[in-house]
Amino acid sequence: MASADKDRLGRQSRAARLPLPDYVAGSKGGPWYTAHTYPTKIPPEIISPFIEASTLPDGVVADPFCGSGMTGVAAALAGRRALLSDLSPGAVHLARNHTRRVAPALLHEAVVRLDVAWMLDCERELYWSSAETDGSVIHGLMRHLVWSEAYECPSCMSTVVLWDVAEPDRPLRRQVGCDVCGESFDRTRRRPSASVPRWLTLAPESGGTLVQGDPTTDALRRIDTIGRRRLKRWVPKVRIDPSREMYIRSALHLRDVRTVADMFAHRPKVALSRLWHEIGLVTDTAVRQALQFAFTNTAWHASRMRRYNAKGGQRPLTGTLFIPQIVSEPNVFEVFRHQVRQVCRLYEALPDSGVDVAQSSATDLRWIADCSVDYVFTDPPFGNNIHYADCNIVWESWLGNPTDHNQEIVVNKSRTAADGGKTLADYQKLLTDSFREAKRIVTDGGRISVVFHNSDDAVWTALLDAVEDAGLYQAEVSILDKGQRSQKGYKARRGELVPFYDLVMTFDTAKRSAPRLNGAGEVALDAVTAHLESLGGKPSGARHLDYLYSVAVGAVIGGGARPTGLSLRAFEQLCNERFERVGDSFHL
Repeated sequence: MASADKDRLGRQSRAARLPLPDYVAGSKGGPWYTAHTYPTKIPPEIISPFIEASTLPDGVVADPFCGSGMTGVAAALAGRRALLSDLSPGAVHLARNHTRRVAPALLHEAVVRLDVAWMLDCERELYWSSAETDGSVIHGLMRHLVWSEAYECPSCMSTVVLWDVAEPDRPLRRQVGCDVCGESFDRTRRRPSASVPRWLTLAPESGGTLVQGDPTTDALRRIDTIGRRRLKRWVPKVRIDPSREMYIRSALHLRDVRTVADMFAHRPKVALSRLWHEIGLVTDTAVRQALQFAFTNTAWHASRMRRYNAKGGQRPLTGTLFIPQIVSEPNVFEVFRHQVRQVCRLYEALPDSGVDVAQSSATDLRWIADCSVDYVFTDPPFGNNIHYADCNIVWESWLGNPTDHNQEIVVNKSRTAADGGKTLADYQKLLTDSFREAKRIVTDGGRISVVFHNSDDAVWTALLDAVEDAGLYQAEVSILDKGQRSQKGYKARRGELVPFYDLVMTFDTAKRSAPRLNGAGEVALDAVTAHLESLGGKPSGARHLDYLYSVAVGAVIGGGARPTGLSLRAFEQLCNERFERVGDSFHL
């Protein structure tokens, strides 16, 4: 028997075919989830059951769209090996650091050395401030500074600061009033005239709880002085092409953004450039890369995208490049220390792992041998939902090598074909090539699971046609609940129909599924009816539209059909006609 055949049989011995779970739920609060932000992250604890059902201990799992590397973390937790790859250099940076443990004590010691050598002095120089609150002036280190857009009143040309006319804890109004002339105007139809510092949170030098108040005249003078300081160290100035999808959707031309450097205010640029330089001087390679891991998330938090939230939890929105009207500028060094602590939490919980990570397109996995993987679990881009290359460019550019967005497997809505935008047909072809590569590397009898969801039935059809063209066959469908709603998930509650629950579709390399069905709507309604019957009269989130849509599409696809015509909006209409609706819930 040839050695290649022996190796193939050996690979088969580490594949398994236990039943897959119908429904898996997880939480976004685990240490692997909070170490670094990334769009559409899947908690590894809800990937592990699929790995354990599809491989034996020491089996090999692959993820060609690895993103932040959660499949690798899940494989490590399950005692399996993993091969991860992604088109994005930033994703490779995250996947490697999420799966390669560094002793937390070494990271703590490195931060202490940075503090003693220069960081504490630099922090005091950049962030020492003063606030006026309840008639008293408090001095201390700045934690957050709110910057508010200001507009020129079209009637009297006076300056109207949005922070001054906004209502606390309420959504920003389009119509704002001028205190000078009393006239109102639509701020969304006017370009901001300036961004001004308005509200300060600081840690008092005397200790105790954080205080908030108006920045004093001295604080404003210090801000102005720092704002005119010359940058001494490198800051990424990668051009953001105005034809990029997220540049258009986020209206960055209204914020005068031309390069990545424009996504940061001046003081954060001063702090980040010094911090990046000093981290680069750390001699221990593993420690240096772990600190860079904490830095890239710090850079994301320190960008102009960081929203002010009166209830706390101030952070940028994921999945976009949106710069809000009211920005919360953080203390870069305080954020960095916090991020290092988060990374240490990850490494305290992470077992030693056998995970290899490579940068490559999912359409070209030549670095992985034929029939060398027991199981593929992957999460490809969901059509036009998230444009990762655009969204990650703000922090990824600090690594010196942003993703080539021309190779990204997406559908463009705003970017035209003349500017390099991709159609649904382009998306389907690239997915077909990716699934063919996945089929090539998996062993005979191995499974391929694909996480997916979309509210557009045309995107579903493109995905399933790509699967069929690649020679894969539908086997099982599971519902995946990530535990908390993403920004897109929240929009579904505010009237924009965006599905929240993902489906895990598992495919075989040999045909096992039943023949295709017709009548997707009736199949979907039958499945939902049976699901609602199983709930009895109990209230449940499983009665909500987004959950029922997952049940419906899963039933259609699981039966070998296409969800043609079954968009989320069309499905809502079917449910309204067939079932009783009470608020967000449906009943028989």
